[in-house]
Amino acid sequence: MSAPAVVSMIPFPESDNQSALLKVPDVSVRPVESDRSEDDSASDAETSSTRSTVESDSGVSDKHLLAVRKKLAKGIASISTPADEIEPSWTAAPQDDTKPVEEHKPVEDSEVAYDGKKPPTPRTVADISEDVVRVLARYRLVHQNDTSNKWGAKAKFLAQVERYVVRGEAVSMALPAFPFKSPNKQTKVLGTLPGKGEEVALSHLEGLCLAIRDVYEPGANVYIISDGLMYNDILGISDLEVWRYGQALRQMAKDHGCDHVQFLRLVNLLGGERSDEPIKEEEYLKAAPLFRDELLTRYLPEGFDADAHIAKDADSTLTYRGYIKFLETDLANQGEGGETKAQMKKRYEATAKKMIVRGKAFATSIAQNLADHIRLSIHASTEKNKLSMAIIPQLGRSSTPWHAALVRAVDGSITMAHSASVPALTHELIFDREGRPSYFRERSDLFNWPGMDVEFDYTYPTGIVISPRDPFTKYSFRNVQMQKVRALSEACSPVVLRGFTETTDRHTFEAKAYDAGTVQPWTWGVSVTVKEVVDPGPKASAVTTSEAMPMHYDGFFFFKKEMVDGVEQKVSKVPRFQYFTAITPSPPGDGQTLFANSRLFFQHLPAPYTLAELEKLKWDCRHSSNWDNHMTDLPLVVPHPTNNKPCIRWFEPWYKWMTKFSTSEVNISNGGQQYKDLIREMLYDRRVCLYFNFEQGDILVADNVNMMHTRTAFGSETGRELWRIHFN
Repeated sequence: MSAPAVVSMIPFPESDNQSALLKVPDVSVRPVESDRSEDDSASDAETSSTRSTVESDSGVSDKHLLAVRKKLAKGIASISTPADEIEPSWTAAPQDDTKPVEEHKPVEDSEVAYDGKKPPTPRTVADISEDVVRVLARYRLVHQNDTSNKWGAKAKFLAQVERYVVRGEAVSMALPAFPFKSPNKQTKVLGTLPGKGEEVALSHLEGLCLAIRDVYEPGANVYIISDGLMYNDILGISDLEVWRYGQALRQMAKDHGCDHVQFLRLVNLLGGERSDEPIKEEEYLKAAPLFRDELLTRYLPEGFDADAHIAKDADSTLTYRGYIKFLETDLANQGEGGETKAQMKKRYEATAKKMIVRGKAFATSIAQNLADHIRLSIHASTEKNKLSMAIIPQLGRSSTPWHAALVRAVDGSITMAHSASVPALTHELIFDREGRPSYFRERSDLFNWPGMDVEFDYTYPTGIVISPRDPFTKYSFRNVQMQKVRALSEACSPVVLRGFTETTDRHTFEAKAYDAGTVQPWTWGVSVTVKEVVDPGPKASAVTTSEAMPMHYDGFFFFKKEMVDGVEQKVSKVPRFQYFTAITPSPPGDGQTLFANSRLFFQHLPAPYTLAELEKLKWDCRHSSNWDNHMTDLPLVVPHPTNNKPCIRWFEPWYKWMTKFSTSEVNISNGGQQYKDLIREMLYDRRVCLYFNFEQGDILVADNVNMMHTRTAFGSETGRELWRIHFN
């Protein structure tokens, strides 16, 4: 085997005394629509005449970059919602006529006030508030036919966020959601407890909070207020089932590090103080009916008449009709046998009217008690007073995890479907470690590992961690079928092997690279030690320092001479795969490795930008490395060599003020420079990019064509060390 070398394959620029100043996205976008029927939103009835004319600011702002980069270098006013606009979170039914519509106003060159070549000016309170609201805008959803790009709640949110910023406090958001699993356990959901759908939803909400922290250091917290106790008795769900669902959800958030997702109970809407003290099951079950009755008594308007309210209020009419629609499936297995259609319809109508009454009281309690929280909603709306969002980034029909089951394709893409509609021929039911059904996964031989009982855990937003199902069982890395690891990494990178033995043995590590493909050695050998070196020199690659690195793909400066149209030229020989083993773990809070997925990049690409538009773009890069390379006429989008899917190709601009080492100046050669802002924002978007922490002994394989990657800064004293090989 070749002798290892302490060297980098890419000359990466890094930061100076402002060290490791990474760029972070701030593009305004609108994600997919929530789980609901066409009629299932009280606020949908508001006409265009009631809309605010305040447009979502979709221009690109870079003033926040300095603060954000400093943070990553380390590893790192009230609004009152009208009560009628809050619907029970569990009432949403699947919707077919919506799709992701994200807004992003193209910025002409003449409008760009900051090009990144000099440090950005310090941000004001107004600048920071705009950046936070811009993050919120990324997570918005709208109707497919909404082309107005107006967000009525933006002005209110700006004022509200500004009050948090002035005080230097974390932004608080309130989301009524996560009540209990649908009463229809036979055809809609997989059981009574949270599954993979809830796990992804919690991770998505945590990502929203972290995205706010990227632009505003105090960050944000989202408070989930379950409306389960308000409606469960009407739908035949016991208080005990609501309790167990809520407790399991809280434990799930804790287990998956969703530290910024918090929970409130009905008692908090009745004036009870928020407490970290856990409530016991017996206390909860005893108090639940009292909480429900007290909330109705205290917050239901005197003399409220559901029939009259439905008849004269357009919003409530739509909500009532939406209730009836979802009841047709949720209550399909309830009722007396032999019911006629007319009798079932009458039963659904009576139940829906009870829900209107309960919803009015619940909505009023939230409006009065959480007026200082930014109001989130899973329901599509006119967004005059709230932000409507999807809690799961999904394809096709949009639904919530308590109304449907999560379905994973091999490439990690998500759809939500009623459990009975998922064909067993193409998908298998996956169980969690407790033996409970969790989600459906597309069938593939890639998940068949003879002689090894392993589990495949998809990470958010991309990647797969493969580990022994029994943590006390140890399988040797020598016996892993690397061709399957390779194929999985082409589908959903990065693929991580965790909990295997002999992963830090140099001989085994290099031998398994040859099992995976054709090794592409560098001049210094096959296996490279990636760690900080002392005094590497001003033109050194940042990979050999503790500084952060620009977003890039490996092999950009790996050249070979080829004849092109009869002329000898230097051509990049980009390796297909990266292959690492972690000799040390990532330092806590430092040295994260970031992987941006091209599929997700284009899935979340904000309107009006299109894939076809980006496929036409070319770019060039002038780098200050020892080679003094100037790469020109590079395509921004290339087809994947195996599946032909579009892949983003980019080397992030890295200027002198950002680093003590080599720099890169990058420009769009046949289009506006505003695309650079778009690309940066999307690559760091937490719906696109995995922020990964290595554990000691991890093996990681990543597709170097489909994925872009980088690394945040870390403390020099940590001794962070990886080994790396490239193969084709």
